[in-house]
Amino acid sequence: MYTIGIDIGGTKIKFGMFNGEARLVKENQIKTPKEAIVENMIDAIKEMVQGQEIHGIGVASAGIVDFHNGVIKSCPNLQALANVPIQAMLEDAFHVSVVVGNDANCAALAEGTAGAARAVSSYICITLGTGIGGGIVHNNELVHGNSGHGGEVGHMTLVPNGIVCGCGRKGCWEAYASGKALERMISDDPELTSKNYQPKDVFENYMIDASSKRVVDHYLEYLSIGLINLQYLFDPEIIVIGGGVIDSGKYWWSELEEKMAATASIPIVLQQAHLKNNASMIGASSLVKQGK
Repeated sequence: MYTIGIDIGGTKIKFGMFNGEARLVKENQIKTPKEAIVENMIDAIKEMVQGQEIHGIGVASAGIVDFHNGVIKSCPNLQALANVPIQAMLEDAFHVSVVVGNDANCAALAEGTAGAARAVSSYICITLGTGIGGGIVHNNELVHGNSGHGGEVGHMTLVPNGIVCGCGRKGCWEAYASGKALERMISDDPELTSKNYQPKDVFENYMIDASSKRVVDHYLEYLSIGLINLQYLFDPEIIVIGGGVIDSGKYWWSELEEKMAATASIPIVLQQAHLKNNASMIGASSLVKQGK
């Protein structure tokens, strides 16, 4: 029997069909429709499985996900799915167990299944992109929390009464250490804006341009503070860092490790994520094994 993993994005929906050994045997994607999203997902799944037996479906989505009821409570890029009973609709269509989870949580599961955390049982996975996502795994179990909001580490308060975050609160870690935060730091630097620098430019010029080094050092300082806080709070075996920002890690990874080693009084092991665009889809499939 097979498990279906689905990654719902703002522009496309990815589908993967996994065998009993968690190996991807077939994949497909569709453009995210503006309406009747779940109905289109059902059609795509039927086309993929072609009558073969499946025993579960896992769905990954950005936003605040009510894991216990299989509903996306809110997501700016997927407003058409807000409060739609995805779990119930898919269960009615296929008569199998369906689990819906946050995409960062799913990425964390994937790294434990086939990525950087496969040799450990307790770890935290951080995704650095437009925002900061997180997934916490303890003793091989994903920590969902009481209301399904476990792992929303980007909204820890880093600076009291600080910069307004996209969530509306002030001083969140995400407002200081996300890709969007880095873009703000660049826009606040006249020299970098005069060069039309983007985040990839400041990373590439980190060691050769004074303005780039100043901004990246500032960014890494905020990033390291949040990571150290997570280490003290959860004491995971490793912290895995993924997301779009990690693509430039070769320019700054060693500097981040040095900053953390100089500040923390306990050992902290960092690992770069191994899985890229398929991480959430793979993790969604693993979510089925976690159950409800």
